[in-house]
Amino acid sequence: MVRERILLLYLKTGGGHLAAARALERNIKERYRSDKIEVVLCDPLPTGKTFWKVFFLKGYGFTSNRFRYLWVGAYELTRIKFLNRLWTFVMNYLFSQTIQQAIEENQVTKIVFLHPLLISPTRFVLRRLKRRIPAITVVLDPFTGHNFWFQRFGNPVIVFSDKLVREAIDIWGFPKRLVHKFPIILKREFSGRPLPAAKRAKIREDFGFSPDKRIVLLAGGGEGLPHGERYTEALLRSSVDAEIAVVCGKDALMKKNIERLTRKYPGKSVHVYGFIDFMFELMNISDVIVSKGGPATVLEALMLEKPLIVSQYVFGQEKGNVDFVKRERVGIYASDPKEIVGHIERMFENPEIYEEYRDRIRALKLRNGTTEIADFIVDHRLPERATQRQPFAAFVRDMVESASRRRYSLKQIVEHLTQLATETASRRRKL
Repeated sequence: MVRERILLLYLKTGGGHLAAARALERNIKERYRSDKIEVVLCDPLPTGKTFWKVFFLKGYGFTSNRFRYLWVGAYELTRIKFLNRLWTFVMNYLFSQTIQQAIEENQVTKIVFLHPLLISPTRFVLRRLKRRIPAITVVLDPFTGHNFWFQRFGNPVIVFSDKLVREAIDIWGFPKRLVHKFPIILKREFSGRPLPAAKRAKIREDFGFSPDKRIVLLAGGGEGLPHGERYTEALLRSSVDAEIAVVCGKDALMKKNIERLTRKYPGKSVHVYGFIDFMFELMNISDVIVSKGGPATVLEALMLEKPLIVSQYVFGQEKGNVDFVKRERVGIYASDPKEIVGHIERMFENPEIYEEYRDRIRALKLRNGTTEIADFIVDHRLPERATQRQPFAAFVRDMVESASRRRYSLKQIVEHLTQLATETASRRRKL
């Protein structure tokens, strides 16, 4: 049996793409023998291109947190056909060499796209190499998918919601058989119910929290929570009787500002963190989570049955996540610091309201779909081609000879060509 080598392609624009790649890698390695299946993670951003490295690694977090309108403008402009093609050309130039190297050096037999900007460069490479490798697109945005995700190359596409199933079929023209819905990819820890009370008490003690006080967690994923300083200060000034945990992620400036701010309120208990690997533990011991509208943070909080207050979201890309929270009434959208404090006070002063949120979260019956998606990826195979393509020169020769023998009229030849083109397009859709 030929050893399967699966290439997971991602970019570090935000933490969600890398987290999904690592979750899939870990799941496959733990459940399949290494002599049968090998998983290769690849970030194709060239290390020598300093400008592009800063653009992708720093630009996303900086614009989405500090200049959201600039990011939203760039995001929406790429929907314009001309700019879409121009951006695709740039991506082909930027990523194709590294992707080709990864495919050839690792003898890749299957490709998984975990970032929309890498689909077109990979197809460009495969055409250049004249190779037919099965590929799968995993749309990591649960409810709002950019058109870059839905590039029709005859590959299966995995989505996380009925909304994107409909869009893939009705708007982007995917055949139903190529669209597959699964629960969202999350870290393995987020696969069951919250930790039991005894374990939560131990975590509180280890992290230096009070054993009986409520905890409000402010977190926004790897890039931190936009305007986290304002929300922290509003809580410090309020009468909310709770300890505060703030995760600033990679935003060192926010961490410095909040640490300076907390010194003005010595009577308040505030725990300030940078980029951490124990978010699962912090979420478990928290009572309310204030976060931005990123898909991973939203779904992780709900998996642990924590009422959620979404303070910020990136319009377009994350709007669907906020709409989901509001529609299912499992959380609140509020960007004003005073309004956020008011919602927290209301929950803490009215336990029945707090429990209603938790009941609605449980009713969703959310699941971690990493295992199911990993199995789909491993089992996926290319369909057999029904017929081989006829060389163009041979096709023209046969048409001329046939026309001279049977004395076809020009009208009949055009009709025959039209029918042939229709049949060819139909076969391509089936492949």
